[in-house]
Amino acid sequence: MKKRHITAFLFAALCAAGAAQAQYAPAAPGSQEMQFPSLPSKDGSQSPPSTLRMTVTPEQAPPAVIRDSAESQAQYVRCREVSDRAAVSNAQMQAGVAQCLKELEQRRQQQQ
Repeated sequence: MKKRHITAFLFAALCAAGAAQAQYAPAAPGSQEMQFPSLPSKDGSQSPPSTLRMTVTPEQAPPAVIRDSAESQAQYVRCREVSDRAAVSNAQMQAGVAQCLKELEQRRQQQQ
């Protein structure tokens, strides 16, 4: 039982020493870089990996929500129905979908 307490205490001490050696260095604007270990051990060696570097970059804002008009949505649905009925192969169906999406994107550009 005593051996477990001593082992747990030594492990906690090593973790605390490692956390004390961790160093925060400025990186790109808005990101944070951390390095460990910051200093070599007393005998000058560093156990592998000699440097652990981690860069944390904050998430960007989500893109703006696109709202299509009811008429534009109806045109897209009609285009898909017509192209799906006319397609006799997977390639034709994919080409029809691409064309419908292209027309939808053109309508979106005209709205802006």
